Amino acid sequence: MIKPHCFRMKKLFRMSALVLAAMAAFALTGCSEGKMLSDKELVNVLSKKLGYKVEITEQEQQNGETLPILYSMKCADGTEFTVTRHKKQHGYFGSFYYEYACDYLLEWVHDHPELNSAIDERNLIHVDYGGGTKINARSFDEIHTAVEAACALVEDSSNNIPALSDIDDDYELKFDRPVVMVTFLDGDNEKSITSSSLFNFSDGTEKVDYDEEREIYNAEWKYVDDVRHGYIHVVLPDEILAKYGPGRLEVMLLNRKYDLSRARNTGQDLPIETGENLYTVSDWCNVQQNEILDFPWLASFAECTGFKPYAADSKSYTLARGDEKVVFRFF
Repeated sequence: MIKPHCFRMKKLFRMSALVLAAMAAFALTGCSEGKMLSDKELVNVLSKKLGYKVEITEQEQQNGETLPILYSMKCADGTEFTVTRHKKQHGYFGSFYYEYACDYLLEWVHDHPELNSAIDERNLIHVDYGGGTKINARSFDEIHTAVEAACALVEDSSNNIPALSDIDDDYELKFDRPVVMVTFLDGDNEKSITSSSLFNFSDGTEKVDYDEEREIYNAEWKYVDDVRHGYIHVVLPDEILAKYGPGRLEVMLLNRKYDLSRARNTGQDLPIETGENLYTVSDWCNVQQNEILDFPWLASFAECTGFKPYAADSKSYTLARGDEKVVFRFF
């Protein structure tokens, strides 16, 4: 007869053996990418990637085995940049691997001020920052010009950055990608309040073509909404405030609170037309996964505000209140 405590010990040993076996299997069959590179290997890898000879000018070793190591480097094309080595682990019991983050492309952009000609021609304020180039729109009227300049900059094929791929089977080398960022400046104190739009530089492998009209509308709307909420302290005409609806509305219907959020861009897979305030609806009192609010409910929701049926077709349903119209689109 096996005693109870012996049975428990055997079960514990069996479980421990299974854990150790799993750890050993992971170590043998785990991810092969992300190996640690020697200084020579790192130089060779980057030289091959960049197409120019690279050298390490300084190495900053921090205390602690898992802390990042910073390499200061110089490329034969004149670009000085940094590479940061991070030591990471595949899960709690997994093997270690290494990632290398390289800011060569960011520094390359900073070393080529001629890229900013589209901004300079429009007399806009711009500065280098950690992620690329930042254009400061000093007023609502300047947003149009700032976004127009950003689109012109990144869409011009003569402004293409070097084409560098992160993909490799043996190691994790990631190049920080530069962008053009449009920010707003408070009219009272010239303080940067919030960012509006990011525009990715092209490396020539894919055509960059922004919908400029839509980008301008979205940027102007964001500015107006920040003014409405007090983040930017300027006075805007009533017609501008009326044109760009608020980013969020909360309403009560039948003793329940509903939240309407404006769909800002195509990131939500909703086709926003210029000049159109499109909102999505969520139910704060009955939040369930994959909840669907049916069309009759949405129609009654709009009608409770005084809107009445006006027109309908296979893709939309329109309500009207005087000269105002609300269109429900089916996606």
